[in-house]
Amino acid sequence: MRGILLLNVGTPAECSKPAVEQFIGDMLSDPLVLDKFQVVSKFLARQVIAPLGAAKSCKKYSLIWRKEEPAISPILYYMQQLSEKLEKQKNTPVEIAMRYGSPSIENAFDALMKKEPQLTEVVVFPLIPHYAQSSTQTLIEEVQRVYTRNNYSFELKIVNSYYNNPIFIEALAIHVKQHLNCDIDRLVFSYHSLPIHQVKSAWKRGKEFDYVYQLKETNQLLIKELGINLNKTLLLYSSQRGNDWLRPFLNKDIADLPKLGWKNIAVVAPGFPVDNLETLFDIDIEARNMFMKAGGEKFIYVPSLNAEEYWVDALWKMISTM
Repeated sequence: MRGILLLNVGTPAECSKPAVEQFIGDMLSDPLVLDKFQVVSKFLARQVIAPLGAAKSCKKYSLIWRKEEPAISPILYYMQQLSEKLEKQKNTPVEIAMRYGSPSIENAFDALMKKEPQLTEVVVFPLIPHYAQSSTQTLIEEVQRVYTRNNYSFELKIVNSYYNNPIFIEALAIHVKQHLNCDIDRLVFSYHSLPIHQVKSAWKRGKEFDYVYQLKETNQLLIKELGINLNKTLLLYSSQRGNDWLRPFLNKDIADLPKLGWKNIAVVAPGFPVDNLETLFDIDIEARNMFMKAGGEKFIYVPSLNAEEYWVDALWKMISTM
């Protein structure tokens, strides 16, 4: 019997300064995230960076936190919706897990075995289409550590980067078309920025590790499906932590677009199949405000795939091919 584990980076347990500080500290103390200063990274992450950034990040989270009872982060809410739909429609046990925070990978494996005592195989599906050492690599390595440490009886299969999978591209195209209901001057692709030294190091290992190649391939395949000319698109990066990160930066260069005559834009983030802080705040709040204040007229944010029916079907199709 097969089970499915939907995996993501993580979220604070609640919208509070201590919870956000814990989350930031957990994430940035991972040597695959802050790899430049590995010897002192944990100290810096927990004692300096996390305390300094928690208050500011908490304010951002408060603007996007869902008001359900109990209140819940968007990424956790949509992952729960996605897993419930997938489990119910495909009659297969599904759980979700986070690299940092809760639910943990170990608890998710245990929950799958409780649902299906005869579990023989678990397919791990990272909700991150493109390779990066600070996301997919650390997710997969942690899954393998937990799996080995607990000596589970089921087999483990991990879905690799699916940035150019036709099933993924088709679902994206269906989704984006539903939100492009008017003429736009530019379709803006927004992706999480990465340290340039990490990108260069991965690039040397080949296309399966080349972040920039992969996201540009996604863009080209998607605009082909949409029938949009490449010249009518832009690529911007968000969530940078320094100048030596991939650019141009969303939170700076978005304000230049109206000056160039591009006053009607749509923004999509194909690297995030589930909405989170980077999409709901960085794009739909911060970038929107900057663009409109600079003279923009229309700003369309294309939500993530989240738990749309065609995304549920696409997930199932990709998993079924394994």
